[in-house]
Amino acid sequence: MPEFLDVVRSQRGTAYYKPDPIPDDVLDQILEAATRAPSGSNRQPWRFIVLRDREVKRRMGELYLEAQRRMTGGTSASAPGETPAHFSGAMEDVPALVMFCVERWKMRGSESYRGASIYPSVQNLMLAAASFGLGTRLTTVWQHCYEDVASLLGVPDEWEMMALIPIGYPAPPDHLGGSRRKPVSEVTYHDKWGNAGA
Repeated sequence: MPEFLDVVRSQRGTAYYKPDPIPDDVLDQILEAATRAPSGSNRQPWRFIVLRDREVKRRMGELYLEAQRRMTGGTSASAPGETPAHFSGAMEDVPALVMFCVERWKMRGSESYRGASIYPSVQNLMLAAASFGLGTRLTTVWQHCYEDVASLLGVPDEWEMMALIPIGYPAPPDHLGGSRRKPVSEVTYHDKWGNAGA
């Protein structure tokens, strides 16, 4: 298990990617890992759309930037050291983008209920990618242009897009490796909210 924990500890969000292609067999293994996740009643209500076409990725980047503008009211709020324009403009050079979709009728109920049956699959994919030295990032900003993205990708109404994951080898200044995290003792309570004692 230590090797698995090393992969977990190496995971971090990646915003800068090399254009180097991902070997097909590696991508297949990463996607297979996504299918191994648990889901409500084992319904496996997911579909993955792998985007590799440069024009589709370019258009996805444009929609990402427009969605960012809608979300922030025209400001450029983002993580330190990056800009929405950088990430959206570089999206066409990312080797692969994976859109995770969940089947609405199989997962009736709240969004959190549907999320519980898709986000474990997302995390499996991200950890599997890290095990091959690939960076990822969970993005949802594009949901502010949901209808445009659905039209671009041809997603039918009975399916809901939940997360878009870019996958690629990290480029400077990004890298795999531990990033700052709060210690367990700071975020864990025992038996009751606020009780930090073991």
